[in-house]
Amino acid sequence: MASTTPENAASAVPQIPELDLASASRLNRVLMWASILLPWGMLIAYLHIFWSNSPQYQYGWLVVPLGLRLFWLRWNSLAETRRTDGIGASGATLLFAFLIAPIWLIRQATTHWSVPGYGLTFLVAAYTFALLGIMGGWKLARQMMIPVLFLFCAVKLPLTPEQWLIQGLSRFVASASVEVLHLLGITAVDYGNLVILKTGIIGINEACSGIHSLQSLFMVAIFLGEERRMLIPLRATLVGLGVALSLAFNVLRILILSFVCLYNGMTDFEAWHDRAGWSILLLSLGIMVFVANEIGGKPRVDGNGPPPNLRKIPTWIGALLTLWFAAVIVGVEGWYGLHDTEQPFATHAEIIWPETNPSFTPSEIPDRVRDVTLCSGGRTGKWKENDGTEWSLSTLEFGGGVKGTSQWAPMHTPDICFPAAGMPLEAAYLPARVAVKGGYLTFQTWEFRRRGGRIFVFYTRHNEGKASDVDAGVFQQDTFGVNRALHGQRNLGQQTIEFTMAGFPDFESALAAFKKKAPGMIELQKQTSGRE
Repeated sequence: MASTTPENAASAVPQIPELDLASASRLNRVLMWASILLPWGMLIAYLHIFWSNSPQYQYGWLVVPLGLRLFWLRWNSLAETRRTDGIGASGATLLFAFLIAPIWLIRQATTHWSVPGYGLTFLVAAYTFALLGIMGGWKLARQMMIPVLFLFCAVKLPLTPEQWLIQGLSRFVASASVEVLHLLGITAVDYGNLVILKTGIIGINEACSGIHSLQSLFMVAIFLGEERRMLIPLRATLVGLGVALSLAFNVLRILILSFVCLYNGMTDFEAWHDRAGWSILLLSLGIMVFVANEIGGKPRVDGNGPPPNLRKIPTWIGALLTLWFAAVIVGVEGWYGLHDTEQPFATHAEIIWPETNPSFTPSEIPDRVRDVTLCSGGRTGKWKENDGTEWSLSTLEFGGGVKGTSQWAPMHTPDICFPAAGMPLEAAYLPARVAVKGGYLTFQTWEFRRRGGRIFVFYTRHNEGKASDVDAGVFQQDTFGVNRALHGQRNLGQQTIEFTMAGFPDFESALAAFKKKAPGMIELQKQTSGRE
């Protein structure tokens, strides 16, 4: 019987060849880089929707080059670690690559939903760690943790924490600004996100848009801490400084806008609005860099290159991964493209405005509201009924198509916007299902308090999907977007319809009046043209 020595046992374990770029074939190098870059390209293709359309996430375009710099710095200063066989890392790589496919399919149908975005970012990061595990083991992969995870700084936050952050900090900035104005002898009142002066109102957009600098400064703090290889306490200090600078300078920004409004009126307001915002952001960045240099020194560039004992990714793994991601991209695009060319009999809610009412006053959606909501169109109008009650109706259009804006519709519901405008939420009632011409619509209902009384709001968000979607309640979410994905429904247009009613003694009377009035004002019409 042949004996087994440790040397023989070691030779029986499959070995992955060492990384020798000079001797590696051109095909191996191409497949290696393709297998690395393809999933990252898919992730950036998803995130760019928010970076290109939302002012809050425009800083995301900077995260990519900054992340590449962090990756290069770490890659050229990796500490050599003991190699492992890499078999477990190979299996993990294939597993994460497989899991990216269903997330990529679902995210096309749920562009506005942040959960697939976080899932896709996590899987691409885990996939990258697994590839690094193949090349140098898990200990080496952990050294690349922050550069790989850095892109999380630019992933859209889930709606609830995002609105809590923006609205809560906006109210803090508005309140703090009013307190400072009082100390300066200037009369001002904070009302929600508003700062009310005798010469004008600094509205919701002006009072909260500067809060977006909080996220960008947080990203800068993470970058500077990693670039200088700071200890964890120093990195935490830098993050705290970023938060403090964001709050302090946003109070300063509101003060500047308040003085402009007081002494120049609203004439020069727009020019100063952008000027003050950019000046304060640049000043904040300058302070962050100065402090980082003082406590962390200059950026650390070792330039030693990666450890010499790194392995190359086997050609068969690189080929399999490259073909897999190419098939996922082409297959998903083909699946939705096939359904995009169909005529899905989409439904559109047509509004029958009460133009015969002598008190009816129509108006278009102001440009400032378009900038905040990112809607593609809309109309509003108000009138009085014979019983003296006051009504208003607003509709916003969020267009579909590949570059549609429908992902922004869920971000501006009345329970978010009304309190921000100084009207506290009093009560939320059960949804009301209303029969209209051509189908049914489900309206969410709220009661808000405002100066001089209370108002009742009935709101719905209508998806312009297939005819089968007409009877679906707007608040009954498709679990994980699976049904939409299976039906090839992506980038559907959306409409929001919002009735605001005042002069009613209680919710029951407002509901009865709404159910009587709304069916004659809304008609769901089927449209046979395909989506753009």
